[in-house]
Amino acid sequence: GKSTVIEACARLLSLENGRVFHHGKMVLDSEGRRKSPPEAFGLTLQKNGLVGDETVENHLKTVCFLSEKTFDLTDILASYGLDHRRHDRIAQLSGGQMRKVAVLAGLLPALLTNEPRLILLDEPATGLDEKALESLVNHIGQLSAAGHGFIVASHNSKILECATRIHDLKTEKSNVPNTHELWKSTATQLSTSLLSARVGFRYLTSTQAAIARNGLTALLVLGTLMGFVDPSSIENRSLLVGFVLAAPFAAGLAGDPVLYIMREGRAVDWWRAQVQRLPSSDVHSLIIGFVFTAIGCIVFLDGIDWRITALGTLMHWVTMNCVRFIELSTLRLVRPNAVFLRLLLPILILPWALVTDFAAGL
Repeated sequence: GKSTVIEACARLLSLENGRVFHHGKMVLDSEGRRKSPPEAFGLTLQKNGLVGDETVENHLKTVCFLSEKTFDLTDILASYGLDHRRHDRIAQLSGGQMRKVAVLAGLLPALLTNEPRLILLDEPATGLDEKALESLVNHIGQLSAAGHGFIVASHNSKILECATRIHDLKTEKSNVPNTHELWKSTATQLSTSLLSARVGFRYLTSTQAAIARNGLTALLVLGTLMGFVDPSSIENRSLLVGFVLAAPFAAGLAGDPVLYIMREGRAVDWWRAQVQRLPSSDVHSLIIGFVFTAIGCIVFLDGIDWRITALGTLMHWVTMNCVRFIELSTLRLVRPNAVFLRLLLPILILPWALVTDFAAGL
């Protein structure tokens, strides 16, 4: 029940009744309307919501960029015993250290500003050592005293001592928290643009997932066709163009590699709560579509046809985003793995055939 409340407040769960407001603005209601929060908010999920191939510093800087702020992380990292791991990949950390990163990511939107922010923490004390727990309690107290709002699900007695109200989902009682010094932010304003695209590009650059998934799929299709087909013996241009466009089409059917990466540790849910447009592989998609369509033209058409190459590039991007849309639609369901929406993918064969027929006439 506690995690359900946290995730409903973070816009991750559908509502049967009622509405969710952030800073007086409706961000989710029972009719399915879902709007962007007016201000950045902090979120720590029970399963961390981290991408293992990100470094600690890059992940926390991304959280800062979501708030359009820049901030020296040195002292904060040191208070949680992470200053020596700031350049390490999250996958190389212990379970307790990963939890510290997730908790810091949840606190940062409030640490970055003196304006009130909403912070949602689900069992933040789990896996923390005594020093980190002391820092967490101190930060919650300081930020709360500065006017930031917290909703925390926890059984830890030290965390409960920070509360002004304690709920057990049935009853509520008031509590007088310990006094803390007010937090004063030293962050500076930073203008950010195309953050989701840049984060997606960084994910793929560090993991090469676009090559491993989409690129390898296109290579297998192209290699199979080259192994069984002699282009010089085929005079049907429509068939040859179909061979050219088969590789980028198959690569698009492999889906968005960034979405695949973010399924790890519920990172996709953390991002869904924060933004409307998730990180994507748009840049890599265009590159892969262009490269394999151009190679197909050279192999089957004896030279690059720039019009067909452009169509193949666009086809790969559109196909990948159609698959991405289908997969994201299932993520919003209670049991996403029980729904086989990917069975709808064969309907994309018809648009591919129509594009092939059009390209053959160019």
